[in-house]
Amino acid sequence: MRKKRHEEHANHERWLVSYADFITLLFAFFVVMFAISQVDAQKLGRFVESVNVAFELKGVFPDTSSHAIRDTNSGTSIGVGANIAPPRVNVLPPKAPSKRSQRLQKSVEGLLGTALADKVRLRMDTRGVTVSLSEAGFFDTGSAVVRADSLATLREIGEALKEDDSPIAVEGHTDNVPIHTAAFPSNWELATARATAIVRYMIDEMHYDPARLSATGFAEFRPAGDNTTAEGRGLNRRVDLVVLTEGSEGPPPR
Repeated sequence: MRKKRHEEHANHERWLVSYADFITLLFAFFVVMFAISQVDAQKLGRFVESVNVAFELKGVFPDTSSHAIRDTNSGTSIGVGANIAPPRVNVLPPKAPSKRSQRLQKSVEGLLGTALADKVRLRMDTRGVTVSLSEAGFFDTGSAVVRADSLATLREIGEALKEDDSPIAVEGHTDNVPIHTAAFPSNWELATARATAIVRYMIDEMHYDPARLSATGFAEFRPAGDNTTAEGRGLNRRVDLVVLTEGSEGPPPR
């Protein structure tokens, strides 16, 4: 007689395999999260100490009392050379013009007098002394060639500035009226060409040391007046000769 085959029973515990895999992955996830959340206090302490020592040597951070970072795992403290709080920024008052600038200003004022008040303007700030040459007095509209009838005035100004050995920044400016010609596609080219023309005259005709001079064009982006009025646009069309008597060759203040 043949034996009866026993029917196979369905395994209802297979879910345990998936559950075990899920628990394993969840455990690994929390282990990783725990590991990356722990800061090595000793390494952090050594890093902060080295940074503070470097900054103290360069005078960036003042020498302060000792500070410590506490290791939350061991309860010990790791000493650090200085407090890591950011340094306080001291805002210094504006620097007053020097006596050198004041002497130069008086010298140029005596030269100009009142006859050139509408063509040449003079001002003094923390950069030094600025002699502002208006377009109306020195250039034709849309031109970068110094007018012949203004060369004598330009020479007198150059001679007055030549007595000082400070660097001179020659800066060209325009109003905001667009220009588009074969020679000057935009106000950038016109402003720079005018500044360069003044520099070339000072070097070629007045024998200035080229190392003292620089030429820069700012187009309409450093206005001295209101571009919505004719008078303001006239103030903006200018070339500034900035005698940097304060030792600052940075950009002009806004």
